[in-house]
Amino acid sequence: MNELIPQALDLLQTPVITLGEEPVRVIQIVGLIATLAATLTIAGFLRRWFRRLFNRLGIPQTLINRLLALLFLVVLIFGIGLAFRLAGISTGFFGKLFDYPLSDLFQPSPKPGETDATAEVAKLTLARLFYGFVIVFGMFILSKYVQWVLRRQVLQAFQIADHTQFILLRFLHFSLIIIGIIISLSTIGVSFTSVALIFGGLSIGIGFGLQNIASNLISGFILIFERPIKIGDLVEIMDVNIFGRVGSINLRSTIIVALDEKEVIVPNSQLITESVHNLTHYNNRYRLQIPVGVSYSSDVTLVKKLLLEVAHAHPEIIKEPSPDMENVSAPFVRFTNFGESSLNFELLAWVSDCFQRFDIASDLHFMIWEKFKEHGVRIPFPQRDVHLYPKETEPLRNGE
Repeated sequence: MNELIPQALDLLQTPVITLGEEPVRVIQIVGLIATLAATLTIAGFLRRWFRRLFNRLGIPQTLINRLLALLFLVVLIFGIGLAFRLAGISTGFFGKLFDYPLSDLFQPSPKPGETDATAEVAKLTLARLFYGFVIVFGMFILSKYVQWVLRRQVLQAFQIADHTQFILLRFLHFSLIIIGIIISLSTIGVSFTSVALIFGGLSIGIGFGLQNIASNLISGFILIFERPIKIGDLVEIMDVNIFGRVGSINLRSTIIVALDEKEVIVPNSQLITESVHNLTHYNNRYRLQIPVGVSYSSDVTLVKKLLLEVAHAHPEIIKEPSPDMENVSAPFVRFTNFGESSLNFELLAWVSDCFQRFDIASDLHFMIWEKFKEHGVRIPFPQRDVHLYPKETEPLRNGE
């Protein structure tokens, strides 16, 4: 037993391979494998923990999968670098690759006797780019978590309107992302003079080729501040026949959830320049218009009475509006015109929730049909008489 311990120690100190100038020993490889195993274990734990966190934050499942994949790669790269450092193994070529100044690829090498003017300036490397990406990625996750905490613990307690919450949280998100980008640029060594030059070039590009994107961004700010539409509003875009609820308002586009739960992505400029019917701009009330045609032999007084009975029988119809309901009236019937084959009426009634207008209109149609059948009121349909005349015999030609 006393001999096994020295032999094991000698085995751990045995050189296996040479990377660079120093040999790699068995104990270093064992430390490398142990650190990598611990890294994978930590990555699996963080993956499960962040999945629960992202689900609680309400992040879409597709975005969750991408964020978890990026998180796994970040932890894995950090773990590999930490494993080589703890094991004391030289990374050799890979270490030089990650620390190689990328700016040297685009600059001529200095001549003998010349000094490099950028020697004291922090140079851009792959390692710095990775650190900058990690900072922005971490700031994005931090922004989602801070938004969730503020929404649950602060904004709901003060009973702030949903649209106001959306604006505050959206600007908080952009502020944190901008702070993360600034810190990231400082980390990778990018001077803000270069950033100003880049934005100057982008402004020229916006003037020529990015007009639609710039228009959508400006329209996004108009929608957020002017509030012609809000989160949860029921809107209808006339020209393109889009109807649904406003799901979210982003800087470039707005997501409208249709009645069949399909998400329609509409550019913000389209909501500013085209006609948009907002059914819930001030309130959720809506006036139903139910057209009905009856035969000319019908008693018009009875028809009016039956239509009013149907309206008063439905529980969702506003029968007696309260004083605070401006421009809302009790159900009434309008005799519209004398049609070709019918007397045309229109039942007008207000409902308190425009989201249910299609279901309520369907109920009224069923009730009117049953009511008219019960009292013998006929609903005509167009009829046409077709007369067939025999073809006249042509006179015989000469010689026939």
